[in-house]
Parts: sequence; structure tokens; C-alpha cells
Amino acid sequence: MWNKPVVDIRVDEFTRGTLPAYLDLQKKLALPVLEQHIGRPMAFYVSVVGTINRVTQLWGFDSYAAFEAGRLAAEKEPRWAEYMVASEGIIRTPVSRLTRRISFPGIDEIAGRVHETPYVDFRTYLIHFNQMKVFLSTTEAHAMKVQLRHIGPPIGYYLTQVGKLNQITHIWGYDSMADMEARREARNADPEWRNYLDASDGIYERQDSHILRRLKLFAD
Repeated sequence: MWNKPVVDIRVDEFTRGTLPAYLDLQKKLALPVLEQHIGRPMAFYVSVVGTINRVTQLWGFDSYAAFEAGRLAAEKEPRWAEYMVASEGIIRTPVSRLTRRISFPGIDEIAGRVHETPYVDFRTYLIHFNQMKVFLSTTEAHAMKVQLRHIGPPIGYYLTQVGKLNQITHIWGYDSMADMEARREARNADPEWRNYLDASDGIYERQDSHILRRLKLFAD
């Protein structure tokens, strides 16, 4: 599922103090329906640092058509209507965007089980208009080799296709926040990282970062 070309990134903002109730609703009502018609999610994450009281969901699809068919089938289920009623007062402002997975040469072969790391740095960059190709080529030529050296392979790169455009989200996994701090400091001290910073100057309009904790929703 991590190699699916289309990824729906959904962010649910929940009412303060209702995370246990939110997760209970997901496990008992929403996920059984979605698993039947769409399959299991790639991941659920809860915000730790950044905009809190949010759960970020990642769902993989083979195409836009598969997304449409799966969501429509789920929403026709009586159990889904029950979920919508039960979630009133818990879920406040859900936001969804469809993205295209970006693959870099050789990364998939070494990714292993990096997607199972308990913490992620969830980074969304707004790239200046018509500069996305430059960003991706600069990332491949300069950033990726240094990132691999100190941080490891990314969990994924996702280019927004439906939603706020000119955005790319990339996700990096860590064993802990201390692990993230140590790895990033080592990367920043690498002289080759300067090459990437210089090459990418003027490409970014805005950069946002959140630290999220992975939620394990299934026994296996």
C-alpha cells in the first residue's frame, strides 16, 4: 500500500480532550467500513508538535477512479451514516487533499520498514509557481544523498494534485524526538548539505513542519 500512486492525505481536527473517543469511533465504526471498500490505511498519526488536536490519515489508491469508487461505496453503508452521527461534536474540520506519490531512484529498494517508525517529521513545502520540477531535481541531485547518509530513506514524498497546489509533503521517520534531533544536527553539519541549501535558494515560498506520533490501530 505504500507504493500506491495516489494518496489521500486527510486531517481531522478533533475537539480538545476527545482523542480517545475519536479513536474508539474509528476502530468501531469507520475503519470496518473503509477497510471493506478501500483497504487498510497506510498510517494514522496524531500531532505532537505543531497544530495539535489533529489526526492525519494516509490512504493509498491505484487511481482517482479507485478513490471515488471506494469512498462512494463506503458512504452508502448504513454504518457510515451511524459513524457520521456519532462523530458530531468530536470531529470539527476535516480536510482532504489528493496527492501523487513521487519516487526517487533507488529509494524504494532500501526503504524497508521505515514507515513503522513511531515518530515522523511531517513537512509540507509550498513551492513557487513553476518551480516544482526544479525542487524535485535539486532534491534528487543534492539533498537526498545527504539525507540518506544521516536520516535514512523517506517514508514518502507526495505532490498535491487536488487541494492547495504547488505543495509537496515529505515524511521522515524517527525512533524518538531525540533521535530526530541527533540525526538532523549531523545532517546540518555535513558540508554537502550546504550545497543543497545554496541550490534550492529561491524555490520555497513557505515551509511547515509538524512532529506526529504514529497510532497503531490494528493488532498486527
